[in-house]
Amino acid sequence: MKKMLAMGLIVASVLSGCTPRDKNTLRVKMDIQGFGDTVMIYGGPEKLQFVGKDGKFDFEVQVDTPFTALLYQPKLDRGEMDDIMFYHVPFVGGEEVRIWQTVPERYDVDGTGFYADYHKVDLFVEEASKEMQEVSRKYREMDGDESISEKEKEEFFENTVVPANRAFWQTLVDYAKEHPKQEAVVPFLERLGDGEMHVKAFESLDASVREGRMKVFYDNWRKKVEERAAQAGKEAEAAKKQESGLEAPAFTLNDINGKPLALESLRGKYVILDFWGSWCGWCIKGFPKMKEYYTKYAGKFEILGIDCSDTEEKWKAAVEKHQVPWLHVYCPDDATVQADYGITAYPTKIIIGPDGKIVKSIVGEDPAFYTLLDDLFGKK
Repeated sequence: MKKMLAMGLIVASVLSGCTPRDKNTLRVKMDIQGFGDTVMIYGGPEKLQFVGKDGKFDFEVQVDTPFTALLYQPKLDRGEMDDIMFYHVPFVGGEEVRIWQTVPERYDVDGTGFYADYHKVDLFVEEASKEMQEVSRKYREMDGDESISEKEKEEFFENTVVPANRAFWQTLVDYAKEHPKQEAVVPFLERLGDGEMHVKAFESLDASVREGRMKVFYDNWRKKVEERAAQAGKEAEAAKKQESGLEAPAFTLNDINGKPLALESLRGKYVILDFWGSWCGWCIKGFPKMKEYYTKYAGKFEILGIDCSDTEEKWKAAVEKHQVPWLHVYCPDDATVQADYGITAYPTKIIIGPDGKIVKSIVGEDPAFYTLLDDLFGKK
């Protein structure tokens, strides 16, 4: 397998010579060079922490219900992403799992029962996905090459990438049909990009698998599908409220000094509404670039930061800490501003023209936002 929360914390020491005590106990053995002396585990009912030495760990976890665990280095919780090492592994009780590094940038998973089969499926999937991985790599290279036309990129995607993906998916579906009693197939079905194929593959498995302990993986997948559909619906409704040419909904909120500030008071100039929060990492990461453009086009537009889902104390502290120079207002939970503008993600930036109408809405920390500012103000 290729290398790519506010919950209770349980700290446990290294266990040696332990074996699973019952059907709900999973023994975990790790041997990952350079991992460090502590491993964090997230994904189950509690967030766990175990201590080892030099990337070697041996501990037990109670797994009442199987789940996909994320095993990672503690620095991830501190927001340190450089050279981070993390692994996704299904946790199943009553077994022993071994996670070990075979070569740099690669790890393998095997063990007793379920995990012995998991290793076999993993190797099969790795081999079956080679063509898909290769054409995807070529497409990423093409996508970043400005000398290649958009038409060529689209044709390569439709004629090469899509068929390669579907061929891989079909191979995985066929594997499930050929191994109907192999529980370890189920966690891999999430790789099927076609929901209908996922359902067919799962339903082709033996009843002992479909109705057994692996059912939770399938149920979780269905839940995610439903949640994505609901989110897509919200985003579609949001897009209607953020369409170019619509009159920007009026509002009045208190500024950083506790005084009312009305959007109407900024009529006659370009205004960028920045919906953000002190808790939003991507919002904070975007501040340096926003400051750069705020200075670059000084006087040509105003930014109005709208802090959401925050306490006033954290909001003010974040503005002070990051020295954000534009206007700020606080959006309390009972305000209708976010609903009026259809805000579903953060940051969301909405550009309003001097006439009070929406020019453009951009969700996320997207370079397109700065391209748009250059287009709007670079020649003025």
